[in-house]
Amino acid sequence: MRQSMAALPQELLDSGRMDGCGELRLLWRVALPPMRPALAALALFLFLYQWNDFVWPLIVLRDDSAFTIPVALASLQGLDETDYGAILAGTSLAAVPMAVVFLALQRHFVSGLLAGAVKE
Repeated sequence: MRQSMAALPQELLDSGRMDGCGELRLLWRVALPPMRPALAALALFLFLYQWNDFVWPLIVLRDDSAFTIPVALASLQGLDETDYGAILAGTSLAAVPMAVVFLALQRHFVSGLLAGAVKE
């Protein structure tokens, strides 16, 4: 995020100030729209981090019905036997929300990739 904000031209911010924008409006109307791809990537990484969190839910949760997907998948593996069908089904179901979030943010990623491809 720092690099995305540092790449924003200072002239763009100065022109917004000259047009009478306050600092908050300058942030919302001038600075954030070019940063959309970086914000989409940050949202995806944060969602992925929280979705796959293992250690904290393993320590805190005591009730089997409240387990997160990674903890529940780990509990399916036993010492003497493993139900590979259930693990595969759970892993497939765990990938669905990530795919939905990526598809929802896909146009922001594509616009970010294409923004640097135009030669001026």
